[in-house]
Amino acid sequence: MAKKIQEYITYLSPNYIYVPFDNMELLRIKKSKNVYHNMSLGTTSDGKYIYSPVSGRIVGLKEMEYNGGKFNSLVIENDFIDKKEVLKPLKNVSKLKKAEIIESLTKYGLNKNINSKTTLVVNSLYNKKYDLRDMVINHESYEEILEAIDEFMSVFNMKNCYICIDKNDLYSINAYEKYINAFLNICLVHSNRRFKDNKCVFYGVEDILAIHKAICLDYMYDNTIVTINYNGVPTIVKVKLYTSLYELLKALKIAYTNKVIYINNKQINNILDFVLDSSCRSIIIKDRK
Repeated sequence: MAKKIQEYITYLSPNYIYVPFDNMELLRIKKSKNVYHNMSLGTTSDGKYIYSPVSGRIVGLKEMEYNGGKFNSLVIENDFIDKKEVLKPLKNVSKLKKAEIIESLTKYGLNKNINSKTTLVVNSLYNKKYDLRDMVINHESYEEILEAIDEFMSVFNMKNCYICIDKNDLYSINAYEKYINAFLNICLVHSNRRFKDNKCVFYGVEDILAIHKAICLDYMYDNTIVTINYNGVPTIVKVKLYTSLYELLKALKIAYTNKVIYINNKQINNILDFVLDSSCRSIIIKDRK
């Protein structure tokens, strides 16, 4: 009998969310400062839309540290309701025009240069000690991922998709093998090294779920999964985007005083002001030497 996949912890109701922005003049904030889940808060200087992953109220501005550097952020106090401005029905992808789909992908920062000659490559990363995100996503959502890939390929008339899974990630491999034979143009490989052609386009497995949500529901994918390695033991946590690292560790009762913390193998100096986004895959906590 196969060993049961490691369960994860959910922390999807943080007290505060820190949404990064780079230009105050490009923000669109209501006078009441109230925000809804998935509400557009404006754009960045390069035109990317900014969305709120929770509903609540903007209570201030603060410079915070992210995996990509320091940015000003909107501090949103969570009302724990996730109220939405509009409840949107599930869209039938086959009835959407390509221009509508491209618009949805662009809104959520997921659009890439794709046409009928493009080969879709979906990367799945794995490290049994430090990075279990994609293993959990694959195990839970392999049906949704395969169906989303199939829909995505049909929109752009793409002919082939390769899902690259580490040969040691047996949970993911076993999950996909239950259903992948139903999709003739999608296959599993164990390396993406041969996909160097400029006709290839690359996404991660979490990106595929985000694409599905953007196209079918017009919503952002508002959570991510991180692996916390503490005392040599990995803990998998599903967390709301833009949650404070300090709040997460405190909620999980993980002692961090006199410890060294690494995000994606990069040391973090200011734990109190660090914010987790989708680029954060691993958190390693070690004793100071």
